Amino acid sequence: MTASIETTVCPIDAFDNLTLAREILHWMAAVNWAAAQAMKAGHTDYAKHLAGLGQHISDDWANHFDVEAEKLAIAHGMNKQ
Repeated sequence: MTASIETTVCPIDAFDNLTLAREILHWMAAVNWAAAQAMKAGHTDYAKHLAGLGQHISDDWANHFDVEAEKLAIAHGMNKQ
């Protein structure tokens, strides 16, 4: 059995972040699929651009979720490791 944690995190915000993460993973799957198709078709320039787009999306959203995790850590006195 686990002890419940008192939180001031809004359940709607938590739900939004989880559904957003799921959507981002779908975007990344689509970009990766498109890059693979471009490579198969011999369109290496498009594949490179799609890979760059994928990296940009990944970096941007990783930063977003790092900031959100840090907010939670501060709000609950947790040390970020």
